[in-house]
Formats: sequence, C-alpha cells, structure tokens
Amino acid sequence: MAGRMTVTERRARPILIVDDDRDILAVERAMLSEHGFTVREAHDGAEALVAMDEDPPSMIVLDVQMPGIDGPTFARELRKRLKHVPLVIVTGVADPKREADRCNAEAFLRKP
Repeated sequence: MAGRMTVTERRARPILIVDDDRDILAVERAMLSEHGFTVREAHDGAEALVAMDEDPPSMIVLDVQMPGIDGPTFARELRKRLKHVPLVIVTGVADPKREADRCNAEAFLRKP
C-alpha cells in the first residue's frame, strides 16, 4: 500500500537521557549514539517531562540527584504517564540499589 511504512522504515523511539551534569550527559549520548541509538537529552526533570510528552521514549536514563524535579519525583510522574518505559538510574550515592528501588527503576549505573 502506498503511504504506509514498514517496521524498518519507522523512526525509532529515542532514549531519553536526563542529567544536569553536561559532561556525563555528553559521554552517555556519545556511547548510545555510537551504538546506533537515537538520543534525546534533558538537563533536568522539568525539561524531561516536556521531552517525554513530545516524543515518548523507548527508555530513560535518569540522574537521581538534580535540582528542581529530582530523580524520584520524576520517576513517580513517569509512571503516571508512561507505565511501561524502562528506567535506568545513574547515581553516585552509596546505595544505588536502594535508589533504584525508590525510583521503581529496572536497573542502575554508578557514576564515577
């Protein structure tokens, strides 16, 4: 049929990276982009909520400690809007598993 796209022609949903540390954000973006992922960035929770509404992501990589809307607050709002989007938190706290549980995240990464 004319006008219909096949699965391979559809634009991939982005991975949304949320981090107020621009250096870490740049590293995460480069790593994901090098592996063929489409990446969208947000520098805080409020910006991430807007990005999420404009272009629902396939996955979110979220810093826990940010000014304004922090990671746990963002995660609660995420689950109200998009219940089944995988969430990976990135944190430098001593107990990252606890933070992952607090954010209802599927996984965590430690910040250096």
